[in-house]
This record gives sequence, C-alpha cells and structure tokens, in this order.
Amino acid sequence: MRQLASDIGMSEANLHRCVNNNKIQAADLEQIALKLRVDIRQFFDDEVKALANNTDTQMPASMPIVDDNRELIELCKSLVENYQQRDDVMNKLVSMVKGIE
Repeated sequence: MRQLASDIGMSEANLHRCVNNNKIQAADLEQIALKLRVDIRQFFDDEVKALANNTDTQMPASMPIVDDNRELIELCKSLVENYQQRDDVMNKLVSMVKGIE
C-alpha cells in the first residue's frame, strides 16, 4: 500500500482512508489502474464493462493486464460498487421527493 500510494502521488494514510471508507476519486482510481497495469474496467461489474465495451475506448494492446495485484483490484471494485449503490439511493430519494412536490 505504501508503494502504491507513493506511486500515485497519494499519502499512504489517504489511500488507507479511501479503502476503509470505500470512497475514492475517479482520477485516483485511474492512476491505480495505470500503476497496476490493468484496464480500469477491471474495477467495475459486468454490466458496466458491457457498456464500456460498446465504445471505442479499448485499452491499447501495448498495456498488458497484470494479475499480480488481484487483492488491490478487488478492493477497488468494492469502492466502485459503493459509489454505484450510493447513486442508486440518491436517485430513489430524488424520485421520491419529486413525487411529493
């Protein structure tokens, strides 16, 4: 974690906080993916991957996927899942409020 935090320009404490709170900025997640040499879509569920695969944002062949960092990839997936759940709750709340007005 110390090395990864240093490599992405983040303090180790901040990276631990992101993991512990299941919250991370998209730019930081992108930096982690680049450092781990994995496609950022590895952090998303299959539905999101399917959407991403329908665009012209394919990863260059020159960037191989590395499986050595599976634990960190799984942690990042859980961070993304948390954001998706939060967005679902917020969307439901907005719908409920609009229904009341």
